[in-house]
Amino acid sequence: MLRYRSWSLGVAGLTAVLVAAGCQSPETPTATGIEVPAEAMSHTFPWGGFKLAPRIAEKIKKGEQANIVIDIQGTALPIQGAQMRIGMQRGCEKEKTRLGIACRLTGPVTTNTSAQLAELETLLSGNQVDCLGLQSPLPDQYVGIIDKYVQAGVPVFTLNNDVPNSKRFAFYALNEQQSGEINGKTTAAIVKAKGYQLDTIALGSGQPAGPWAQARMTGFVAGFTSVFPDARFFNDPKSGIPTGDNFTTQEVLNSVGPFLLAHNDVNLFFHTDQGVEGVGDIIKSKNLAGKVWTSGFNVSGPILDSIDAGRTLVTIDQGFDNQAEAPVSACVDYLTSGKVPAEPLQYLDPIVITKDGGSGLMTTAEARKRLADATTP
Repeated sequence: MLRYRSWSLGVAGLTAVLVAAGCQSPETPTATGIEVPAEAMSHTFPWGGFKLAPRIAEKIKKGEQANIVIDIQGTALPIQGAQMRIGMQRGCEKEKTRLGIACRLTGPVTTNTSAQLAELETLLSGNQVDCLGLQSPLPDQYVGIIDKYVQAGVPVFTLNNDVPNSKRFAFYALNEQQSGEINGKTTAAIVKAKGYQLDTIALGSGQPAGPWAQARMTGFVAGFTSVFPDARFFNDPKSGIPTGDNFTTQEVLNSVGPFLLAHNDVNLFFHTDQGVEGVGDIIKSKNLAGKVWTSGFNVSGPILDSIDAGRTLVTIDQGFDNQAEAPVSACVDYLTSGKVPAEPLQYLDPIVITKDGGSGLMTTAEARKRLADATTP
């Protein structure tokens, strides 16, 4: 989950972003043409009727490749961008046996709303998208562009951040509050098993005002207090400590470091996103190991190292690859059979990582293998 900083691009700049960010999947052999079923040509949703663009049906009938685009915020971001790309490619490789498709990961290389919207307009006006999977910066931020795609006869699925007031077909991501609750319960179980003595718990986020962040913090509090009803919190989910809206480790070091040194009663810091990596670094560099712990979201080598060292108790891999793969399959389902999910909210299972794993949990060793598989071309 990321926040955009707006900046304007000229035509040349936008072109550079599109070239740098685009990731074309390996070409698939030209498929035998198929007739698009009536269910896909015209479908009724709760929000109204949808008609597939005739140009898309004609391409499929001729056996030409359908263009599936997964558009996200920050294709070059180390964790999200790499995993989204791998998931998109995996889905494309799997689904090309059912339909001739070409898949492409697009979006600005950093977090930039203006560039993303300009790119989406360019792709639509050029008829370069036959089915779209879209990550919105915030819930319901991209209603206009999604409805414009649907009006043009292009199916749209959302991922990571939902746009429920738009005409999107379905949404793929974690249930944020439920995932936070799982994190809280798992963290509390480890604290109890290890006999750690906690005084005060603090909540922080790269985007504390974001609905997704507040949902994770709300869930964490509920999960942790289900084990320790009398747990004391420095703040609540509506007042999460801001740790840097660029989601960088350095921002976390600059913000959480002074906070922990000034509040020596805080000995558990829950972080809603990859900033948990920075909290683990602070615990190590400030000699707080064995006195302060952290839990959070996302996965990286340093986060797994921190879990192995006992500084980080729990992290949740959001499964960015799974989030990007799901819309590819959903696009092929719709274009070949007119099938849409029975429920628009298609929640994916969180991947919960602890040092030793256990029932429903992944060990750090297993997580390292998954991370390597997900980030190695």
